[in-house]
Amino acid sequence: MLSNTKMMMRGLKVVTHTIMGWEMPIINHDRFILEEKIIPYFVNNEEFRKVLFVGCGSYTKHYEKWFKRQEYWTIDINPMKKIYGAKRHIVGSISDLNVYFQKNYLDLIICNGVFGWGLNERDEVEKAFAACFDSLQKDGVIIIGWDDLPERKPFPLETCESLSKFQPYFFPPLSTTKYENSEDEGEPHRYNFYVKRV
Repeated sequence: MLSNTKMMMRGLKVVTHTIMGWEMPIINHDRFILEEKIIPYFVNNEEFRKVLFVGCGSYTKHYEKWFKRQEYWTIDINPMKKIYGAKRHIVGSISDLNVYFQKNYLDLIICNGVFGWGLNERDEVEKAFAACFDSLQKDGVIIIGWDDLPERKPFPLETCESLSKFQPYFFPPLSTTKYENSEDEGEPHRYNFYVKRV
């Protein structure tokens, strides 16, 4: 019963914050890395002008104001998530980016908490990351944030053939091409950085 009460309270808080336009960030280590290391680097880098954020929630709504100098897009397959999206929001699948963007259009794609959280079938994952490759221009970057847990890892990400088109991208603020969150032991979150070189 307590969990139902907590869920209802969370739902009420989300609705209230959404109506009032208040931010509702998630406070944990992997969000800290995303919001304090990853996003600021790209916000302040003029080479990344056209940005797509994949997946929306009450905790991502405020990202649009951070990317106010960029052409910022969001996409989510769930029509109900539109209220958390950007002004330039797409109700659709990441697998169909070719429908929404011409080839070589985007500079940056941030895909956090999608692989293993809805994007699960290998064919769909392959199609999705192939579409990302086509949509990114040369030297465009894709960041994939994912949970390295058996129930949230449909298959090893490194075996994804469509990602082999990319090269690892060295992300200066973290001095790595792959970041593993070791702070939250029960929930290891990773960020993989890739770049399109051709």
